Amino acid sequence: MVKPGEKQHDNIIQGADPLGGFAYHLDFSLPYIAVAIHTGHHVREELLPLMALDSDQRKFEEDTATDLLIKGLGNAVWALESRAVYDLNRSKGMALPLTPEKFWGTRVYKTLPTPEMNRRSLKSYESFYRFIKTCIASILDRFGICIIYDIHSYNISRQQAKGIKSPPVFNLGTALLDKSKWKNAIELWLEQLGAISLPGIKTRVAENHVFLGKAEFCRRLCSLDDRILVLPTEISKVYMDEIKGAVYPDVLLTMKNGLQKVILSHIQLLKNKNLF
Repeated sequence: MVKPGEKQHDNIIQGADPLGGFAYHLDFSLPYIAVAIHTGHHVREELLPLMALDSDQRKFEEDTATDLLIKGLGNAVWALESRAVYDLNRSKGMALPLTPEKFWGTRVYKTLPTPEMNRRSLKSYESFYRFIKTCIASILDRFGICIIYDIHSYNISRQQAKGIKSPPVFNLGTALLDKSKWKNAIELWLEQLGAISLPGIKTRVAENHVFLGKAEFCRRLCSLDDRILVLPTEISKVYMDEIKGAVYPDVLLTMKNGLQKVILSHIQLLKNKNLF
C-alpha cells in the first residue's frame, strides 16, 4: 500500500515521510540500502526562532551532500531534517541536542523547545526507524541478507586538531561488527573503497582510525538480525570547503560516481561468493 507522499512504479517506492524527516527511493532489486542519516539541513519553522546556530554553523556539523552521493542508486534513504533537530545516530534519550554536551560543546538553542516541540521531533525520529526496519525486513524476506551502506562525512580540520595530520579519505568503523561472520564482506568493502580515484587526492582507506562505528544506527540495526551487515563509512570532506559549506562540483561528482560504482561492485562480489 502506498503511503501519503509516496509514488509507486512496479516494485519501486519513492517519496518522503509525511512528517518530513527523510526521503527515499527503493526498488528492492538487490539486498542493500545506502543511507545518509546526517545529510539533512531542514529545521522546522517553529524551531528556527529558538536556534542559537545559523544555517552555516549547522552545516559544519551536518554531512553535507552525502544525500547526493547516494541518490541514483536503486535503494537509498536520506535524512531531510538537520541533526541539530534530532540525531538519528543517537539513542532516543540522547537524540535531542538540548544541552551543549550533546552537540560537541556548542549551544544549539538560545531558547529551549517546548515539550510538545520535542515530542514532534522524536515522532520523526521514531518514524525513520520504523520505516528502515520495514524496508530491511522486505529485503531479508527476499534475499536472506541485507547490507546497509551507512554513509557519513567528517570535518578534516577537527581531526587535525586532535593530532591526526593526514585523516583518511575513507574510514570504516567495525567495532560493532561480527568479524567472524562478515570478515570477507568487510575486507572486500575496504578494497572497493581504495579503488575510488579522486582528482588530485590520494585515496587512503582506514579501519577504526578516526571513527569506530559504535553509534546508535549501527548498534540498533545489527541487533535486529544477524543477517544484517551495517558498514559505517566515513568520508572526509575533501569534496567541499567544510568551513564555508560549499561543495567542489567536480570532486563531488567523481566521488558520487566512484562510490555508487563500488557499492554495486561490492554487492556483486558478495553474490559471486554465494553470500546471497
